[in-house]
Amino acid sequence: MEHPFLVLIIFILTYLFIAIQRLPGLKIDRPAGVIIGSTLLILTGLITIQEAYSYIDWNVITFLMGMMILIAYLEFSGFFAHTARWLVRISGSPSQLMGATILSSSLLSAFFVNDTICLLFTPILLKATRYLKLNPIPYLIALAFSANIGSALTVTGNPQNMYIGIHSGISYLHFLLKMLLPVCVGLLFIYMIISLIFRKDLRGGDFEEVQIQVPRLKKILTLKTLLALAVTVALFIMRVGYPLAALTGATIILIISSVSPRRVFKDVDWTVLLFFAGLFVVMGAFEKAGYMHQLISFSEQHFSGDKFTGYLGLSFVTVLLSNVVSNVPAVILMKPLIVELGGGQNLWLLLAMASTFAGNLTLVGSVANLIVAEKAPTHEMHLGFMDYLKAGVPIAIITVLLGTLWLWWTH
Repeated sequence: MEHPFLVLIIFILTYLFIAIQRLPGLKIDRPAGVIIGSTLLILTGLITIQEAYSYIDWNVITFLMGMMILIAYLEFSGFFAHTARWLVRISGSPSQLMGATILSSSLLSAFFVNDTICLLFTPILLKATRYLKLNPIPYLIALAFSANIGSALTVTGNPQNMYIGIHSGISYLHFLLKMLLPVCVGLLFIYMIISLIFRKDLRGGDFEEVQIQVPRLKKILTLKTLLALAVTVALFIMRVGYPLAALTGATIILIISSVSPRRVFKDVDWTVLLFFAGLFVVMGAFEKAGYMHQLISFSEQHFSGDKFTGYLGLSFVTVLLSNVVSNVPAVILMKPLIVELGGGQNLWLLLAMASTFAGNLTLVGSVANLIVAEKAPTHEMHLGFMDYLKAGVPIAIITVLLGTLWLWWTH
């Protein structure tokens, strides 16, 4: 590619839009920022519009769209409002609500994909914290952190684990047993660190009796949507492709709901899809410019797969890549390096652990984080880059280091 340095400049500019958003004199949000970046790449001739289309991961876009349609129907039915009321009732204090958030989201993420759980839980937490007049920021951050770490437990927890499971041949049970301790320790650190950083927001004794007024639950529509969601989850378990499974669930509810789709589609956050499409274009150009190849070549020359320093180096590169291009493309880019180093099961597990735990470092580290951040503004609340970073840095560093030490010691 000609002018790779110009690609780097546009990439940095786009990243600033994503991270800061409030540049002087400009009102640019994340979706607008990545669209500006991807359009600049085309206007400057660095990529063609056909190349831009090819960089978009339509599997991710389709999966998110299908799940968002299902979730919009649950929102319309009143399911989330009633679930929020239930969550409030079982949590007697701010710290108990935090614990319930971490445990429930991590456990569900281990088996039903962290992105899906974040889509489901974000509106629930926003409603619950609004009822209780709590700052939603620590709870949303805990949701993203615990969904990421919980998803590391199994092969089905997130897309990168599925990719690694297919290419490594690691059994489901072996994967789970090896990752159990790092995941449990990671969840404990999430609770401790968030409780420390946001201690002012989590102070207070038991909740007072709260009269929560919620819309009437549309029971028939809720049951129909949960049926469509159950079919979708069953297709996940049957290893039907995620995009097709999500589209199937969305199609079922569109057919059987007896509600005009126009009334429900207004609750689908289409800007999230726009954001990811633009982000894929910018990342595709970054890879085309050769920056990824240089990093992989450096790693092959300097990191050995059987020493702790080698494990640590591979974790570092994986964390770096995961926060530059997100964890799924990072794993795909790292595959040749793992194969070159012998492709042992522990190296694959290291890649799974580091890429997933790395998602907690920055807001752009995983799709789950971005889903939470992009859904929050629709409820008049802003989850900023720095809000996430101050808790993400210590949690990511501690969990990745402990996970690396554990996998090296047990190899």
